[in-house]
Amino acid sequence: MKVGFENAVAYYSGKYDEIVYQEWFKGKLCFARKYAYPELVKVHEDMRAIGLNLSLLYNLADPLYISDMKAYAKKNYTQNRTSIKRLMHKMPSSKALFVSCMWQWYKSDPVHVDLKTVTLDDIITLDSPVKTVKKCVEANYLRRVTGYEAYTNLIKTAP
Repeated sequence: MKVGFENAVAYYSGKYDEIVYQEWFKGKLCFARKYAYPELVKVHEDMRAIGLNLSLLYNLADPLYISDMKAYAKKNYTQNRTSIKRLMHKMPSSKALFVSCMWQWYKSDPVHVDLKTVTLDDIITLDSPVKTVKKCVEANYLRRVTGYEAYTNLIKTAP
């Protein structure tokens, strides 16, 4: 259904009551549809389990590793963001970069890596590039920044 607005409202994007509005072409077109709750299937359960596990891994990681990831994210923001206004977007946080690295590690070795059950010990044992920020950059999981060689703290220190 094509939507028309009055009173100087050009478009609306989001959900209102039982109708979902979508804005397209920078406000030149607006569609509306009846809201339908998605049917939850196994894919949704798997993505939830993976998300919870990756969040837990990030929270359990060594604080020095997290500080390396945050320092990398800060340098990435200053060195790798585009200067073209229309292509600008928010740069990823340290946690988003960690999750991205974990997915890239999974894609490189799906036989041995299960993101639903992987642990910090598995990351060290399997010699994953995710175990240090420097190895993530060298494996092309992250973009190069100046001084990345100094980010060598392990994701988990030996007990």
